[in-house]
Amino acid sequence: MEPNTKMQGKDYITCGILSLMNMVGMILSSVMNISGYTTILYGAAASFFVGILFVIVCCKVPKFGAILVFTIVPCIYFFTSGLIEGITGAVGALLLAFAAELILKNKRDSMKRITAAAIVYTLYMSVIGSAESFLFTDYYCDAALAHGINETVVSQMRDMYSVKPLWLVVIVSTALLTFAGTYVGKLIMRKHLKKAGII
Repeated sequence: MEPNTKMQGKDYITCGILSLMNMVGMILSSVMNISGYTTILYGAAASFFVGILFVIVCCKVPKFGAILVFTIVPCIYFFTSGLIEGITGAVGALLLAFAAELILKNKRDSMKRITAAAIVYTLYMSVIGSAESFLFTDYYCDAALAHGINETVVSQMRDMYSVKPLWLVVIVSTALLTFAGTYVGKLIMRKHLKKAGII
């Protein structure tokens, strides 16, 4: 491993592909939005896929900047949504991607550090991404109605987001599913991780 070397062209391509897969995982997780009662767990469901990909990107590109590039496609999507939630989500994702980079630093051969960085990284979904929903529930739900979300679903969302302690459940669920995702990622990349001296 050469954790201190600069990103090369092939590294940007690899991280870009994984960033697209990151976005695909989030889209697949949107099945949680079928009901207002389950939509609060969207971020937690997405974090499972992110956890898997996080391990892969750390294994394939053990260099500073890899996680930032890995975050690009979701950030572009968030920004283009035009919603306040999307903009704050994009900014939060970039900030926590940088925090994850700092956690990894030049110790990208540690599975414990990779797992910790992944959990911190996905906080943008459970903390920043859910902030508007839990702190400004009426505004968020009214905006959802204005964007054509089904009235019954919005009513369910209003009921769920009004229960503020559920935010802690969302955060804990996201952390646990991120951990599960990194474990699955470790199993998928086991041979590569052994070769790199990570496990």
